[in-house]
Amino acid sequence: MQMSGSEILTGTSIVLAPMEESHRDELRKALHHPEIWEYTWRKISSEIDLDEIISLAMEQKRQGTHIPFTILEKESGKVIGTTRLGDIDVTNRNVEIGWTWLTPAYWRTRVNTECKYLLLQYCFEQAEAIRVQFSVSGHNERSQKALERIGAKKEGVFRKHRIKSDGSVHDNVFYSILDTEWSEVREKLKHLLERK
Repeated sequence: MQMSGSEILTGTSIVLAPMEESHRDELRKALHHPEIWEYTWRKISSEIDLDEIISLAMEQKRQGTHIPFTILEKESGKVIGTTRLGDIDVTNRNVEIGWTWLTPAYWRTRVNTECKYLLLQYCFEQAEAIRVQFSVSGHNERSQKALERIGAKKEGVFRKHRIKSDGSVHDNVFYSILDTEWSEVREKLKHLLERK
Protein backbone atom coordinates (compact mmCIF):
# COMPACT_ATOMS: atom_id res chain seq x y z
CA MET A 1 0.00 0.00 0.00
CA GLN A 2 1.37 3.38 -0.99
CA MET A 3 -0.10 6.78 -0.19
CA SER A 4 1.92 9.79 -1.23
CA GLY A 5 -0.24 12.54 0.22
CA SER A 6 -0.01 14.60 -2.96
CA GLU A 7 -3.15 13.31 -4.67
CA ILE A 8 -5.99 15.66 -5.58
CA LEU A 9 -9.31 13.81 -5.55
CA THR A 10 -11.98 15.38 -7.75
CA GLY A 11 -15.67 14.61 -7.58
CA THR A 12 -18.81 16.08 -9.07
CA SER A 13 -19.35 18.80 -6.48
CA ILE A 14 -16.12 18.84 -4.43
CA VAL A 15 -12.36 18.64 -4.69
CA LEU A 16 -10.23 17.10 -1.95
CA ALA A 17 -6.92 18.95 -2.09
CA PRO A 18 -3.92 18.13 0.09
CA MET A 19 -4.10 20.48 3.07
CA GLU A 20 -1.62 23.33 2.81
CA GLU A 21 -0.64 26.16 5.11
CA SER A 22 -2.30 28.54 2.63
CA HIS A 23 -5.68 27.00 3.54
CA ARG A 24 -5.42 27.94 7.23
CA ASP A 25 -7.41 31.20 7.21
CA GLU A 26 -10.26 29.78 5.16
CA LEU A 27 -10.35 26.61 7.26
CA ARG A 28 -10.64 28.69 10.43
CA LYS A 29 -13.65 30.50 8.94
CA ALA A 30 -15.29 27.28 7.74
CA LEU A 31 -14.82 25.44 11.04
CA HIS A 32 -15.60 28.23 13.51
CA HIS A 33 -19.06 26.85 14.38
CA PRO A 34 -19.65 25.25 17.80
CA GLU A 35 -22.14 22.70 16.41
CA ILE A 36 -19.36 21.05 14.37
CA TRP A 37 -17.65 19.98 17.59
CA GLU A 38 -20.71 18.87 19.57
CA TYR A 39 -20.04 15.13 19.23
CA THR A 40 -16.27 15.22 19.34
CA TRP A 41 -14.03 14.98 22.37
CA ARG A 42 -12.35 18.23 21.31
CA LYS A 43 -13.20 21.59 22.86
CA ILE A 44 -13.07 24.16 20.09
CA SER A 45 -14.09 27.62 21.18
CA SER A 46 -11.50 29.94 19.64
CA GLU A 47 -9.31 30.51 16.63
CA ILE A 48 -6.38 29.37 18.76
CA ASP A 49 -8.09 25.96 19.21
CA LEU A 50 -8.68 25.75 15.45
CA ASP A 51 -5.07 26.70 14.75
CA GLU A 52 -3.90 23.88 17.02
CA ILE A 53 -6.01 21.33 15.12
CA ILE A 54 -4.76 22.58 11.75
CA SER A 55 -1.15 22.63 12.98
CA LEU A 56 -1.49 19.07 14.30
CA ALA A 57 -2.86 17.92 10.93
CA MET A 58 0.06 19.58 9.13
CA GLU A 59 2.58 17.99 11.53
CA GLN A 60 1.04 14.53 11.07
CA LYS A 61 1.22 15.12 7.31
CA ARG A 62 4.97 15.89 7.62
CA GLN A 63 5.45 12.73 9.70
CA GLY A 64 3.60 10.65 7.10
CA THR A 65 1.06 9.24 9.58
CA HIS A 66 -1.92 11.20 8.25
CA ILE A 67 -2.99 12.69 4.94
CA PRO A 68 -5.23 15.69 5.61
CA PHE A 69 -7.36 17.14 2.83
CA THR A 70 -9.08 20.48 2.50
CA ILE A 71 -12.59 20.14 1.09
CA LEU A 72 -13.26 22.68 -1.64
CA GLU A 73 -16.58 23.35 -3.32
CA LYS A 74 -15.74 22.48 -6.91
CA GLU A 75 -17.64 25.26 -8.66
CA SER A 76 -16.51 28.17 -6.49
CA GLY A 77 -13.24 26.89 -5.00
CA LYS A 78 -14.56 27.86 -1.55
CA VAL A 79 -13.07 26.03 1.46
CA ILE A 80 -15.91 24.21 3.23
CA GLY A 81 -14.14 21.80 5.58
CA THR A 82 -11.54 19.13 6.04
CA THR A 83 -11.24 15.34 6.04
CA ARG A 84 -8.36 12.97 6.50
CA LEU A 85 -6.76 9.60 6.00
CA GLY A 86 -5.06 8.69 9.25
CA ASP A 87 -3.49 5.95 11.29
CA ILE A 88 -1.90 4.72 8.07
CA ASP A 89 -0.50 1.20 8.45
CA VAL A 90 1.36 0.48 5.21
CA THR A 91 2.56 -2.97 6.29
CA ASN A 92 -0.94 -4.26 7.04
CA ARG A 93 -2.63 -2.16 4.31
CA ASN A 94 -5.01 -0.51 6.79
CA VAL A 95 -6.09 3.12 7.06
CA GLU A 96 -8.72 5.18 8.85
CA ILE A 97 -11.01 7.74 7.24
CA GLY A 98 -12.15 10.45 9.58
CA TRP A 99 -11.56 13.88 11.02
CA THR A 100 -14.29 15.11 8.65
CA TRP A 101 -15.50 18.52 9.73
CA LEU A 102 -17.82 20.47 7.45
CA THR A 103 -19.19 23.96 7.76
CA PRO A 104 -22.87 23.48 8.74
CA ALA A 105 -24.26 24.99 5.51
CA TYR A 106 -23.12 21.77 3.76
CA TRP A 107 -24.58 19.31 6.24
CA ARG A 108 -27.21 16.96 4.77
CA THR A 109 -25.97 17.66 1.25
CA ARG A 110 -24.01 15.33 -1.01
CA VAL A 111 -20.66 16.65 0.26
CA ASN A 112 -19.98 14.18 3.09
CA THR A 113 -21.18 11.24 0.99
CA GLU A 114 -18.95 12.33 -1.88
CA CYS A 115 -15.98 12.72 0.51
CA LYS A 116 -16.42 9.12 1.65
CA TYR A 117 -16.81 7.92 -1.94
CA LEU A 118 -13.64 9.67 -3.15
CA LEU A 119 -11.56 8.56 -0.16
CA LEU A 120 -12.74 4.95 -0.25
CA GLN A 121 -12.21 4.79 -4.01
CA TYR A 122 -8.68 6.09 -3.54
CA CYS A 123 -7.94 3.68 -0.67
CA PHE A 124 -9.20 0.54 -2.39
CA GLU A 125 -8.59 1.24 -6.08
CA GLN A 126 -5.32 3.19 -6.02
CA ALA A 127 -3.59 2.54 -2.70
CA GLU A 128 -4.75 -1.10 -2.57
CA ALA A 129 -5.82 -1.02 1.08
CA ILE A 130 -7.48 -4.17 2.37
CA ARG A 131 -9.28 -2.51 5.32
CA VAL A 132 -10.58 0.99 5.97
CA GLN A 133 -11.84 1.87 9.41
CA PHE A 134 -13.94 4.65 10.91
CA SER A 135 -14.32 5.65 14.57
CA VAL A 136 -17.33 7.58 15.80
CA SER A 137 -18.24 8.99 19.18
CA GLY A 138 -20.78 6.79 20.92
CA HIS A 139 -22.92 9.92 21.29
CA ASN A 140 -23.00 10.58 17.54
CA GLU A 141 -25.83 8.35 16.41
CA ARG A 142 -26.29 10.29 13.15
CA SER A 143 -22.77 9.40 11.97
CA GLN A 144 -23.15 5.80 13.09
CA LYS A 145 -26.36 5.43 11.06
CA ALA A 146 -24.72 7.06 8.04
CA LEU A 147 -21.87 4.52 8.10
CA GLU A 148 -24.29 1.63 8.50
CA ARG A 149 -26.35 2.96 5.58
CA ILE A 150 -23.38 2.69 3.21
CA GLY A 151 -22.52 -0.83 4.36
CA ALA A 152 -19.75 -0.32 6.93
CA LYS A 153 -19.68 -3.12 9.49
CA LYS A 154 -19.75 -2.30 13.19
CA GLU A 155 -16.77 -4.00 14.81
CA GLY A 156 -17.13 -2.94 18.41
CA VAL A 157 -17.00 -0.25 21.04
CA PHE A 158 -13.96 1.11 22.81
CA ARG A 159 -15.59 1.98 26.12
CA LYS A 160 -14.60 5.22 27.88
CA HIS A 161 -12.10 5.90 25.10
CA ARG A 162 -12.01 9.72 25.12
CA ILE A 163 -12.33 12.33 27.86
CA LYS A 164 -13.63 15.72 26.83
CA SER A 165 -12.27 18.91 28.36
CA ASP A 166 -15.53 19.22 30.34
CA GLY A 167 -14.81 15.86 31.98
CA SER A 168 -17.48 13.86 30.12
CA VAL A 169 -16.37 10.51 28.76
CA HIS A 170 -17.06 9.18 25.27
CA ASP A 171 -17.13 5.65 23.97
CA ASN A 172 -15.73 5.23 20.45
CA VAL A 173 -17.62 2.98 18.03
CA PHE A 174 -15.47 1.35 15.34
CA TYR A 175 -16.64 0.39 11.85
CA SER A 176 -14.79 -1.00 8.86
CA ILE A 177 -15.10 -1.77 5.17
CA LEU A 178 -12.94 -4.49 3.62
CA ASP A 179 -11.59 -4.64 0.08
CA THR A 180 -13.93 -7.60 -0.57
CA GLU A 181 -16.91 -5.40 0.40
CA TRP A 182 -15.90 -2.35 -1.62
CA SER A 183 -17.85 -3.13 -4.81
CA GLU A 184 -21.12 -3.38 -2.87
CA VAL A 185 -20.37 -0.25 -0.82
CA ARG A 186 -19.39 1.62 -4.00
CA GLU A 187 -22.80 0.88 -5.53
CA LYS A 188 -24.60 2.08 -2.38
CA LEU A 189 -22.60 5.29 -2.40
CA LYS A 190 -23.28 5.87 -6.10
CA HIS A 191 -26.99 5.35 -5.46
CA LEU A 192 -26.96 7.82 -2.55
CA LEU A 193 -25.09 10.39 -4.66
CA GLU A 194 -27.59 10.04 -7.49
CA ARG A 195 -30.44 10.79 -5.06
CA LYS A 196 -28.83 13.93 -3.62
